[in-house]
Formats: sequence, structure tokens, C-alpha cells
Amino acid sequence: MKTTFYIGALSIVFIFLFIRGSLLKEKPSRALRAPGFEYPAKVKAVIDQKCYGCHSADGKSAEAKEGLLWDSIPDYSKVKLVAKLDDIIGVLDDGAMPPEKFVKEYPEAKLTKEEKGILKSWAEETADNLMK
Repeated sequence: MKTTFYIGALSIVFIFLFIRGSLLKEKPSRALRAPGFEYPAKVKAVIDQKCYGCHSADGKSAEAKEGLLWDSIPDYSKVKLVAKLDDIIGVLDDGAMPPEKFVKEYPEAKLTKEEKGILKSWAEETADNLMK
């Protein structure tokens, strides 16, 4: 009877310590993430009007969502963010977004020269700042 009591008591203590330990575990470090990342108003306006319809969790194109989710960018590590910004710059330089087929169906989705400039300048500046 005593042995059963001690085993039960020890089991409770171990369970308590296990639960307490798992709750106290250090959360993943945000040190590698981009500090204070945000979209300036002009950039956010272009993204909302021309990009977000496809490149969001609610977007209809699985391919677009796989390539870029604008809401996920702030959670990227610095390295991944710089790489994604470089990808964005390349896509803007190539004129690959929005795709021609999409623009034929929705001409209002085409990025103007000014909108491309806003996105490209932001991406370049943000990448440069992250590399410092």
C-alpha cells in the first residue's frame, strides 16, 4: 500500500514537472526575423489593389499562393525576406506580374509604371536595409 502511494505521488510530481517544463520552454527566437517590418501606405495600397487578390490566403490561384503570400512576408527570417524581395524585384523587372493572361481578362490589374516603381523602390530599399 505504501509503495503504491509513493509511486502514485511520484507519478503526479513527474507529470507536474513535465507539464510545467513544457510550458516554460523558450519560444522560438524572433531575433532572425526582420525587426519592425511593415508596408508603407503607398506600397500597401498597390499590393491591396493589384496583388492581394491572388497572393493571399483567400486567393484563387494555388500557384500564386505558393509563390508569394503577402501576409506571410513579415514572419520571414531576414535571409528569406531578402531573397523574396529579390524575387519581387526580378518579377517586376521581367514584367511577369500580373501574368499577361490575367491582364487580358482583367485589364485594371495591370501595374502602371508608377506602381511598379513604388514596389521596386520599396523592395530594393528594404533589402538594402536588411543587409546592413
